[in-house]
Amino acid sequence: MPGHRIEYPIAQFRFENGLWKVYWKDSKEKWHSIDDIEPDTNFEAQLKAVDENGIFWV
Repeated sequence: MPGHRIEYPIAQFRFENGLWKVYWKDSKEKWHSIDDIEPDTNFEAQLKAVDENGIFWV
């Protein structure tokens, strides 16, 4: 629908102790870090890692 925005909480990026970490949300609305994606100081590297990892796009 044009003009309407829909959001889905697929991934969450958190900046903790100088590193970006990626999290996923379970069916109980709890966020968990993703072990397969190492924390990184570069946010764009984390975006790329999420895209390349494929766990969200199966």
